[in-house]
Amino acid sequence: MSKSTCTVTINGKKIKANVGDTLIDAGLGGRLVLPHDCCSGQCESCRVRILEGQVDDLGTREKNTVLGCLAVLEGDAEISYDPVPLVKTTKGIVDSIRKIKEDYLEVRVKVFKTIPWLPGQYLRATFSGFPSRDYSPTTPLNLDAEEGYVVFHIKVYPNSIVSSKLGSEIRKGHSVKLRGPFGNAFLRRQPEPIVLTSTGTGFAPIWSIAVAANRGQPGREIRLVVGSRTRDGLYMRDAVRWLRNQGIPVTLTASDGDNETVMTARPYELLGNLSPDHIIYSAGAPSHVDATRELALQAGATFYADPFYVAEDSKSIFTLASTLIRKVKTPADTATVG
Repeated sequence: MSKSTCTVTINGKKIKANVGDTLIDAGLGGRLVLPHDCCSGQCESCRVRILEGQVDDLGTREKNTVLGCLAVLEGDAEISYDPVPLVKTTKGIVDSIRKIKEDYLEVRVKVFKTIPWLPGQYLRATFSGFPSRDYSPTTPLNLDAEEGYVVFHIKVYPNSIVSSKLGSEIRKGHSVKLRGPFGNAFLRRQPEPIVLTSTGTGFAPIWSIAVAANRGQPGREIRLVVGSRTRDGLYMRDAVRWLRNQGIPVTLTASDGDNETVMTARPYELLGNLSPDHIIYSAGAPSHVDATRELALQAGATFYADPFYVAEDSKSIFTLASTLIRKVKTPADTATVG
């Protein structure tokens, strides 16, 4: 017995699909690839807008958006998504590994071919001989960005598979393969005020968004809440000074803060009053992202997230994020967001 069919319109293109198809599968059936990565509901790369029609969101709805890898068609529907750079693979070499602060590194990769990415997206990096990790490319903390280079922030964990080898087994000249970009938490051109919040190396994508918004969207209201487990983990002090010099409010918080220059509350507790007009970006530990998401949705605000998931060890089967592996980010290897 054949399945009942329906029509799904994706960014204006009508496609015949089966009732029960996920939105990603429906698109693929019409030779249209929706942005995606993990296909398990963690990375959020496939979040799309439902314009009208019959879609079972399977618990993934946020305002008018759902995850295309999980949501299924119940009948005719129309959806849309924001254009993003095509996923590509390029090779490169490690150009430099610089200590930013104890246990925090800036890793700069020279690529043989430019790989476009939007501020807030992430790349899958494979250092030759090591497992892949997802890291968010970012703006250098001293703003000395160079064409043909990709920069990551990576927290070093002593027993990690990848990050602990940086500077020893992984040195300048080590070959690297990069694939991407992925992720839905990228900067859009919108008029609403932005609230950016992060923990740990989740600051990497948040920093790239803040710089791009400040430079490319003058006059747009921006503020940041940046957290870490301890004050020593606030490795981004130079970036914070630059942001404040641009008139952008930045609140720092850590468990051992002094409640003057560094607060002690959790980052999501310092977001202040939110409204449906706010655009909120959150990156870092899943618990932080989930708490921020809940507050954002309660306020009716638009929310974009880049959670860093942890890869336990060399026996981990699932590797999706960055040292916090992000979508399997290994807390031992986070780099960009993670």
